[in-house]
Amino acid sequence: YLALANYVLHDRFAELGLERPLLTLAEECSGLPSLCVPPAAGGLGFDYRLGVGYPPLWVSVVEGSAPGEWPLRHIVAELCKRRRGEPTVAYAECHDQSLVGAQTLAFRLIGTDMYEHMSQLSTTTPRVEFGIAALKIVRVLTSALGGEGYLNFMGNEFG
Repeated sequence: YLALANYVLHDRFAELGLERPLLTLAEECSGLPSLCVPPAAGGLGFDYRLGVGYPPLWVSVVEGSAPGEWPLRHIVAELCKRRRGEPTVAYAECHDQSLVGAQTLAFRLIGTDMYEHMSQLSTTTPRVEFGIAALKIVRVLTSALGGEGYLNFMGNEFG
């Protein structure tokens, strides 16, 4: 069904009243091969795969490492680990974290300091300063190394 749906969307877009460019993204976590291969070549025909392993990577780094002691080799290896020729859209955190009651990366990094120490009217703390800097690093590394595109979920712009 997915191969047929992608074929119809990509090859019959004008008949459907759609305009190019039309892109389809697959949110698939099993590592299914040929996900982004055209249906004519036996694939499902998606244009991009979502890098669904990236948000859990960042949670494990933030939760499992002391501030300033992140395992950079591991991070780079995980962000670069994908099939050649299979375009990937990277993202650092997603709506699932909120839906299941988990904390955003910002809250994991800054904690309750965000309630009283992030206003221009109050003094900041080292935890807030590190958290903001770390969130920027997370997004830069993810967008630079994670694939051919970057996705940000609304509401997670700043964690």
